[in-house]
Amino acid sequence: MSEHRIEYVARDRTGITAVVTTTSVIDVDTVIRNISAGHSGYYVARNWKRTPVRSLTSFGGAYLFANWDGSKRNMLHDLAFPNHTRAVPLTVRRPSRLRDAVAALLGRR
Repeated sequence: MSEHRIEYVARDRTGITAVVTTTSVIDVDTVIRNISAGHSGYYVARNWKRTPVRSLTSFGGAYLFANWDGSKRNMLHDLAFPNHTRAVPLTVRRPSRLRDAVAALLGRR
């Protein structure tokens, strides 16, 4: 069985979507299948401690779980890439006389 060290995870609002190992980037469904079938093992090396990554099943389906400090929290999310946020300028919509006239004629006003 091959062992892969997880460096980072990619996620969106639904959860973890991909795993970045030292050799490649793998989607989370493939990682879950590999762990469940016993083909590959995945681990996280944090704080000089090797922590195995497990595949757990819940109502929403299978997901990856790792914890290296003893809490019950899924610490794989701590390995996620930081989300860069920026302000998006909004354009102010000017009132249109034509739009108001058409709405008045069609009775949508």
